Amino acid sequence: MTEPLVVFDGVVKRYGSVTAVRHLDLTIDKGEFVALMGPSGCGKTTTLRMLAGLEEPSAGDIRIGGRSMRDIPAHERDTPLVWQSLALFPFLNVRENVEFGLKMRGMDKNERRRRAEDWLGRLGLEGYGARRVDQLSGGQRQRVALARSLVTEPEMLLLDEPLSALDAHLVIRMQGVLTRLQRELGITFVYVTHSQSEAFAMADRVVIMGDGEIEQIGAPKDVYRNPATRFVAEFVGRNNIFTRADGAEYSVAADRVSVAADRPAGEGLECSFISEEFAGTSIVLYLETATGEEIKASVDETTLATLDPEPGATLWVSWTETAEHELGTP
Repeated sequence: MTEPLVVFDGVVKRYGSVTAVRHLDLTIDKGEFVALMGPSGCGKTTTLRMLAGLEEPSAGDIRIGGRSMRDIPAHERDTPLVWQSLALFPFLNVRENVEFGLKMRGMDKNERRRRAEDWLGRLGLEGYGARRVDQLSGGQRQRVALARSLVTEPEMLLLDEPLSALDAHLVIRMQGVLTRLQRELGITFVYVTHSQSEAFAMADRVVIMGDGEIEQIGAPKDVYRNPATRFVAEFVGRNNIFTRADGAEYSVAADRVSVAADRPAGEGLECSFISEEFAGTSIVLYLETATGEEIKASVDETTLATLDPEPGATLWVSWTETAEHELGTP
């Protein structure tokens, strides 16, 4: 059986007395789009930097294409990295930025120019080659950084919070660009982000990390609907978490909670309306039980108009037993 393109085998990373990554076991297949997610300090960027060769594991091994990367420097790995800051060279024009990696490899001037112009065209920047970097918009600079990384035609591309500095409307556009490129080229993408919406919109699998460990791996929909632990349930979505009499915990997603002005025929919880949050086509209602427990419920605009609640108003929430998802421990 062929080994996956990337294997993290018991990888540990320590900085003095601080352990940033704890015994990481992870495989990534060729052509896969994998997103590493988690709060700040969870170890996701350290994991990416170890894969890029910018950090050495304190223990364990990383293999790419079946070859151990121990003591293999970054410049000898085919793992270009698109930074959050983009790291474009201000003293080079757009085309020269894209050509840079090819020039370092000793490619003929005419060939590297041809390939740079080809990639600028693929990313909608035809005719921009002679412009200075500071003459470009944020989205255009982002595409130049992508072209510079992809012009060498790598087997794998690493991306560290690449869209975090863009305006919201540009983020959506760049998500489309990245997804299209990844599917067309068949390149493996390893993508670090804080943003659930980015990861869930683009990735084949998401890896949720917490305190240097993997909490859950799976397809976005599976992770969202079936969080493995309380940590994942709290991180990935608007989940309500409850504790049974025996101490077992379970979650109910906000979009599976029904809200009514009157007490439902079956079981229901009486709550006070606190506030609301618009989230695209839905509205999240924040409510509080008599014991001070917060409950989130996602409703559409028609339902909200019917309820028309004022702060402090009494509302009733309910859900079906099938909406309950049992939570485990890491």
